[in-house]
Amino acid sequence: MEWIGAFGVIAAATVTGLFSMNLRRLNRDNTEQHGRSIDKLDHLTNQVEGVAENVIGLTVWTRVHEEKHRLIEENGRG
Repeated sequence: MEWIGAFGVIAAATVTGLFSMNLRRLNRDNTEQHGRSIDKLDHLTNQVEGVAENVIGLTVWTRVHEEKHRLIEENGRG
């Protein structure tokens, strides 16, 4: 009967050890995936910021250009 108890302890330790190893591996994989996701998000953020700067620049240029045409028309009529 003592060997049954010893076998139970060994089996429990084996299951616990395997579970712990799998949990560590999953945690490491998750950490690596998280890092890659952060890198991709940083890249996208930089791209969006670049587009936003271009849109702002184009908006300012368009307003200045429209004002120039307005002044030309105004002076041409006057």
